[in-house]
Amino acid sequence: MEQWKVMLLICLYGAVKEFRPTEPYMYEYQHTVLNMSEHTLNSQVYPIWTYSYLVFLIPAFLLTDVLLYKPLLVFEAFSYFLCWIIFVFGKSVWSQQLLELFYGWATATEIAYFAYIYVKVPKTEYKSATAFTRAALLVGRFLAYALAQLLIGLNWADYQTLNIISLVAMAFAVILALILPHVPWRDAYQKKLEDNGVSGSLETLVNDASYSDYVRLFFLNLRQNLLAIYRNPLILKWSIWSALSSCTFYQVTNYTQTLWGTLPEEQNKYNGITEALVPFLGIPADLITRQLNINWNRWGDLLLAVGALFQGGLLFWMSKSHQIWILYMCYILYRVTYQLTTTIAQSTLALSLDSRLFGLLFGINTFVALGLQSILTGVVIDWLQLAIRPQFVVYSCYHLVVAVVFTVSFAVWASRRWIKSRAH
Repeated sequence: MEQWKVMLLICLYGAVKEFRPTEPYMYEYQHTVLNMSEHTLNSQVYPIWTYSYLVFLIPAFLLTDVLLYKPLLVFEAFSYFLCWIIFVFGKSVWSQQLLELFYGWATATEIAYFAYIYVKVPKTEYKSATAFTRAALLVGRFLAYALAQLLIGLNWADYQTLNIISLVAMAFAVILALILPHVPWRDAYQKKLEDNGVSGSLETLVNDASYSDYVRLFFLNLRQNLLAIYRNPLILKWSIWSALSSCTFYQVTNYTQTLWGTLPEEQNKYNGITEALVPFLGIPADLITRQLNINWNRWGDLLLAVGALFQGGLLFWMSKSHQIWILYMCYILYRVTYQLTTTIAQSTLALSLDSRLFGLLFGINTFVALGLQSILTGVVIDWLQLAIRPQFVVYSCYHLVVAVVFTVSFAVWASRRWIKSRAH
């Protein structure tokens, strides 16, 4: 299949698999239609996604290359399909727990979506391929959430209708995943040899190789890349921030609808447009940030400290407010701030890291973030059994601690620089 057709097909798959209009009203459906309490959802249902994602992430990361990408894409689409089968037909607590299990599986295998296209396009097209595939995800989410807002806001449909629409979209995603062209292991092997800078006749090397040689090269690269990443203190510092920040980001996005649900149901009609505004505002904010000519190695710690403090303030305000518009506004600002700081982190890492290592670094940082989130979930929900508003106070304090850590880091750097300048 021609390269542009493959790109179009994978982007279409990305948009369709993200077309899930159920998501902005997931809590409302489970709470009001299925009659599940806030405590049941918070303590028995939603934490399963975190644990499932954590447990399956490393196998998914290792198997993506070994199984040559497409099987993981099919698995991702089918897992989402199973989720919405349960949404449409499942009514019990255990069915929603099973749903969260499949949801974690699907989320973990998303890495195959980005890895697939890199095997199908030349290295010179990596940047545009990344832009198109990420944009496809944002377009799918925006259209899904906007449709959900339209149907619910105008009372044209109920929550079950959103479930059915999502189920149809997931069925279409399975079909798209199945018709994606497979990746021959020899093509993947040649791509890895090229990325490693191997010279000579690649065609001869590939023809003389076996599938076991391809797998062996993958694990050899994995070991070498791990050593290359964490010998760099700058990469280590930004990775620590990424894990700390992503930990609460996952937690907040997982439980914000529960916070909205503490207000009367008639006030929660604008969840859809709120979720839709996040990618809508995030894209231009991301583009503007990439154009800023600032030395983030110098000022990054200060910015991350200010960003964490701002996010902590937003979460504290959310924990105390009973006005839905304030909750919506704070949520959007929180998400966009996370997007901006993440973009800065990625831009900084791009100066110090080979682009081939981004996937590995992302996988490790995500795994650490999920590990921290599992601990946070265990303490806040399972051990302390806090209600949703006190939970957000804890998340706010967590951001305050992160802000203090990076303020101290910036102060140490600034004092060393001052002492050095005085010495001269």
